[in-house]
Amino acid sequence: MTSKERLDLFTKGQKVDRRPNLTIVGSVVTQYNGITVEEYCKDWKKMAEGAIACARDCGLDYVQIASDLLREAEGYGTQIEFFPDKLPQAVKFAMEDISEVENMRSLKCREIPRLYDLVLATAYVAETVDEIYPMTICDGPVTVAANIRGTEDMILDMYDRPELVDKLLMMVTETSLDFIDELAAAGSKYVYIPDPVASIVGPEIYGTMVLKYHRMLFARMKEHGIYGRLHMCGDTSTILPFSSQSGAGIIDVDHAVDFSEALKSVEGRCIINGNIDPVSDVYLATEQHVYDSIMELGRNFGDRKCMFMPGCELPTTTKLENVRAITRALESIGC
Repeated sequence: MTSKERLDLFTKGQKVDRRPNLTIVGSVVTQYNGITVEEYCKDWKKMAEGAIACARDCGLDYVQIASDLLREAEGYGTQIEFFPDKLPQAVKFAMEDISEVENMRSLKCREIPRLYDLVLATAYVAETVDEIYPMTICDGPVTVAANIRGTEDMILDMYDRPELVDKLLMMVTETSLDFIDELAAAGSKYVYIPDPVASIVGPEIYGTMVLKYHRMLFARMKEHGIYGRLHMCGDTSTILPFSSQSGAGIIDVDHAVDFSEALKSVEGRCIINGNIDPVSDVYLATEQHVYDSIMELGRNFGDRKCMFMPGCELPTTTKLENVRAITRALESIGC
């Protein structure tokens, strides 16, 4: 069974040989072609080539088209610094005051070079890889907005100037909708939205201010026949009853979330995917420990329609044998 077949069938609730492996390997892929993290963020073809090699070697069921979460914000004017051995950081946010949104306009994907690079990478993988789908990152609206305004300031703005934060979220969502249109034209079938900053706003603000934008994005994907995945970090237990109504087919849960309670709270609306600790259970662990950790999830939840992986992105220098151990365990668990 190819990875394409496995992912398509599993998401449709049909029989497969094992659960798909959607581990977020992040910059681990740089180990395959010896590029720096800066090159991984700036050179879409080298990024894609490393991701293809990683998917094939580690038994992933998608080719990861992603690097950092600053591409869209950079297009809006946030200044970032790149590093050879870690992901880039914002050094000056585009917006000093939330009122500045009144004088800003929504950008098209093609106006943001590093964002459009992901379209090129997606098309490249779709055209050159037969057995595995590309799955492309589309940064979540709260995270993009936070990278334009600054996280702490934006959280305060949510309480003090919610109407202006709403304009900012709408502006960046319009860019993401255009990006999804471009991805669809490039042959994309799977897209994932990481929105880690959304995980810290709490269930009330998520339900009243954020959920509608997540719904817009997943609805647009559905129009194009794209299957959507939502990734939020940390303890999202209180948000899951809302995020599971976003239209996402898969929702990742981090290791801080009780897996059993997560399955109950989504009430079958989506596939829950997680949730061993990417650091203590993978990065700092032995190969055997990684295998055993995934097997434990299989023993506890192997009779449910869910998937097993580290709950968040792996560090750059994670040992490849540890990544491979995830697939070995999934093969042992079966489906």
